[in-house]
Amino acid sequence: MYARILVAVDGSGPSTRAFREALRLAADQRAVLRIAHVVDLGVALAPWAEPAFIDYATLDSALHEAGRRILDGAVAEARAAGLEPESVSLETEVDDPAAEILAEAERWGADLIVMGTHGRHGLAHLILGSVAEGVVQRSRVPVLLLRASDDATPAA
Repeated sequence: MYARILVAVDGSGPSTRAFREALRLAADQRAVLRIAHVVDLGVALAPWAEPAFIDYATLDSALHEAGRRILDGAVAEARAAGLEPESVSLETEVDDPAAEILAEAERWGADLIVMGTHGRHGLAHLILGSVAEGVVQRSRVPVLLLRASDDATPAA
């Protein structure tokens, strides 16, 4: 049913649960799995971020290194599960990770996007937004969202 599964990872509990479901689906469907992580520089470039207080070079390096660790851990886990995944690091400077995930899904030809959701609502949702909601609202392919379970420990 699915031949190309794109899973977005960020190292959180919901992301880890979604990733592990994507592993199960990819194995079951004999699908190609692509693991994506979005480095979101938009937070640091927000109008309220004062250049006098932020070392952008250090922040950029730290965000990219953290993303690389998340991707490397996910690739290692997928390989341990018997899969040979692809991985990609994406970047946004406009604080819109959903757009990057959707663009990658289209470029790569994904027929399913899998990702975690924190399930925030109210003020937390208003302030923090929702990458998952942005993907669901604009996606041309099916999207599978998973919330964290109590036993979903974050990926290394």
